[in-house]
Amino acid sequence: MNARKILCSLALFATLISQAACSGNWVLEKRLTPADTLQATSKRTVVPGTFVMTVKSVNVFNKMVFLNSEDTYLDRANVGVQITSSVAYNADIRFGGDFRNMVLNRKILVIGSAMKVGADLEQGIIVNTKGDERTYIFVSRASNIFFE
Repeated sequence: MNARKILCSLALFATLISQAACSGNWVLEKRLTPADTLQATSKRTVVPGTFVMTVKSVNVFNKMVFLNSEDTYLDRANVGVQITSSVAYNADIRFGGDFRNMVLNRKILVIGSAMKVGADLEQGIIVNTKGDERTYIFVSRASNIFFE
């Protein structure tokens, strides 16, 4: 169990480091769609960048908010934007309302890091194992979320 925690911590740390490196204006030039993101993360690498998608559904699991590019998060074509509840709270303040309802069926642009990770969809948690892999974009600040 400790090895799993260490691997998850290392994956999150690598994601945050690469995200910090992508805060410059040059990131805004190339925007990855969900299809581009799925292709770019096919080798289980961290892909920092700017991502654009229409949010078709929103889910909350274990104090994490997931903005999904498909109607259901179970769809293999889904790319989810994962934000913590504190980032969602800051987004509520930034956009002046309930962010989770506000973002539904709207096109968003986020700056973050995408990664293909194993997912235990029944438990609603992300684990760093192979098997049922999904692509998530990790966003660490509300200031990295924009409406198009």
